[in-house]
Amino acid sequence: MKRFPPARFEIDWKPAALDGWGKLVQEARHLEKCAGRGDLFRQVTLQLKRMVRNANFHGLSDLLEKRVAARALTQLWLDSEDFRKRLLNQTLLHALVSRQQPRLGIVPLHNLITLYFREFDRLDQIKPGLRADLEQVIRSQLEARSESIEQSDFRDLLTVLYVEAPWLLSADGPGQLVTRVRDERRELADAFENLELRGLDTGRYADVCRAHYYLEILRNIPVGQYHEVFDELLQPAVSKAPFQGEKRVGHAALEILIDRTEEDPGEAWQNFIMDLAGDPRIASSASNYREWWKPLGEERIQKVRSWLAREDLRLFLKALEQYGRETGKEDMQRMYPARKRFLEGLDKLKLVRRTRLMLGADAERAVRWILGSDLKTSYVRLTDMPDKAVIYIDCGDFCLLEGSHSFKLWIYLAPPSEKVYGYSISKLSHMVLTTAVLNDYKNKYGQDAPYAAVVHHPTTWQNKVFEFLAENGISLDIEALLGKSEYQRYLARFGMPVVSPYKTVISGKGRSDYRANPGNHNKKSVDQTPVFRAENGSYISKLALDILIFLHKSGPCTMQGIASSLNEAEGDVADTIYRELTRYCVQDNRFRWKLSDAGIRVLREKRLIP
Repeated sequence: MKRFPPARFEIDWKPAALDGWGKLVQEARHLEKCAGRGDLFRQVTLQLKRMVRNANFHGLSDLLEKRVAARALTQLWLDSEDFRKRLLNQTLLHALVSRQQPRLGIVPLHNLITLYFREFDRLDQIKPGLRADLEQVIRSQLEARSESIEQSDFRDLLTVLYVEAPWLLSADGPGQLVTRVRDERRELADAFENLELRGLDTGRYADVCRAHYYLEILRNIPVGQYHEVFDELLQPAVSKAPFQGEKRVGHAALEILIDRTEEDPGEAWQNFIMDLAGDPRIASSASNYREWWKPLGEERIQKVRSWLAREDLRLFLKALEQYGRETGKEDMQRMYPARKRFLEGLDKLKLVRRTRLMLGADAERAVRWILGSDLKTSYVRLTDMPDKAVIYIDCGDFCLLEGSHSFKLWIYLAPPSEKVYGYSISKLSHMVLTTAVLNDYKNKYGQDAPYAAVVHHPTTWQNKVFEFLAENGISLDIEALLGKSEYQRYLARFGMPVVSPYKTVISGKGRSDYRANPGNHNKKSVDQTPVFRAENGSYISKLALDILIFLHKSGPCTMQGIASSLNEAEGDVADTIYRELTRYCVQDNRFRWKLSDAGIRVLREKRLIP
């Protein structure tokens, strides 16, 4: 049998009719808001406010037996932060419940539920344990309504909470909610809708959910990959929101990204970290350092500083390249590739531990012009060298001070002066870099402490660097520091450098030499006897090993405590830690030194601990 298609009706609503519907909606919302708020409600509200204002609570106990008082009190808890601070506590909460028999009315219960989701963990800032107490009150009130809820065919907030309260209202409710969203491959907004939490998605509970949601994304995106969640996390309202204990959401985000990255975080992740927390290579007394970096711990700080060393190298080389082009000087352009290969080779050999970039005013402008954006990295300003760029590079067994133009390449066998690596230093001059730093080096390590000041002659400067290091027992993979054809020419002209069997080690006690072969010590200084090669190829000295083993046995300890226990000068312990052990021990939040994961690993690899 052939059926006709259903008839279609179209109603042409007139604008006046639609306006009427809008007015009805507004009136309905107004009635809903004012329900239960008659004259008596307003009188009780004023009475409660007077009690708080005058700090006179006589008659409050009797007042709580009235239904209207329960509505007024819970509404004031919702509406007034000041009222919450003065009159919201566990004692009054339980007194309210005990006097409202057999159970709270529907309006006060909804008010308490709204209060819970709006304030959540902020409740504990009013009174410790208040969140947990309010959770139990809500759950007990839902249980008191169990019969009517179970018989209801209508799905609303109460029916949902009756079933889901054990996890949804718990302290870890936001985390569990986000886990379910992830497992079910849903959106957070859909989950709030499904759980009948409409209107409750703007409070603290929802903020914590979003924080967990964002952090869960960070835990799963590929390392180095940009994600739009970065933009959300950079908003102060999100990044500075409380998360767990004293930590903020931003701290948790930084920890996730830093801990997930082994070596290079990539531009997107590094930019996000710098935009959120700034450069960690600033004075520890700086407010930004105390706010964002100190809570992360020394190990994470050192890890980020090592990433930024590559950024300093990149910016320094960019400055060199740009000035060669701008000035048109053929010698600078000709020397640039060799200097670039040398510095990048040090990084590829994993010798670069920390750096400090220094820029004159013109060099700074050149770098900013190249980047086309704000210069995020922390750097030292060169006061009387406007067109120059200089970089300090700590390579463990030796340290370099390299500069553009005619600036010599200075080589030291230990960190020469805090003037070039201290994060509290903001300005330097040519005299300081070339004279004061050298004087500090000699005063600290002895007048005979070896150093070199190499002029960048195109055909010989690399050889002078390699020969100086070889004379002092330091071996380098020179092929990794030269181009292929350059390496062949070097071998033909100079041959391989002959590395001294005695390695020069300098400390606060002065200079000492030992045989570079661990099997044949011939030591001249017990503290500096080499024991084994570290992961980057440099030697771990006897004193360094003693420090690692002591920290394993004792646990976290101050520099002074380490020196006292090992019967060593505190300066020598400090020199050894900062020169040899930056990968293997870190400071905790009380500035005590302890073994890092790498330190425990190296002791186990050498079978020095179980």
